[in-house]
Amino acid sequence: MSEETGNLDVRELKILERLENNGYLTQRELSKEVGIALGLVNHLLKKMVKKGWIKIKNIDAKKIRYLITPEGAREKSSLLYKRVESTIHFYLEAKRVIRDKVVHLKNDGVKDVSIYGINHISEVLFIVLKELRLELDAVVDEKKEGEEWFGYTVIGMEQFVKSNTSVLIFASLDKEKIDSFCKVQKNVKFVTLRD
Repeated sequence: MSEETGNLDVRELKILERLENNGYLTQRELSKEVGIALGLVNHLLKKMVKKGWIKIKNIDAKKIRYLITPEGAREKSSLLYKRVESTIHFYLEAKRVIRDKVVHLKNDGVKDVSIYGINHISEVLFIVLKELRLELDAVVDEKKEGEEWFGYTVIGMEQFVKSNTSVLIFASLDKEKIDSFCKVQKNVKFVTLRD
């Protein structure tokens, strides 16, 4: 499946989900809710009518209702399945990449580490650390300091620098963020998830 086709599948799925919840939405409302251009919504709706996924029912001269057909419901299920399958594949690949980047810590005898940054990557990293049996010493994120995250109280960088000697794993794949962090935090032992 090409990236363009995948994007259309996601858009079609979003439109079908919205129409299932409210068949009275206008194309303009669909455009805003799905986050795509009005012209593309019009094109996709015409395509879905042609494929028999939806029917249009005239309510009056200015209002129409979109009805999802049994074929449209099957297609929605199929698109949802593809989306879930793609997400699981992405998660497993992310887990593999992250594991490859931190397994050397375990092999080098490191027993505990800390995570910098609360995001989706840090969640996958947390699971990888548990699988590798590396202890999580601290979770660091200035923007979320004091909040709870998987049973840990998030601390700021200043507190981490004062009280920790563990290796800090920067939970980001964004090269600019990593480079910026490297310039500022020269006295901290850290590992990045990207070369």
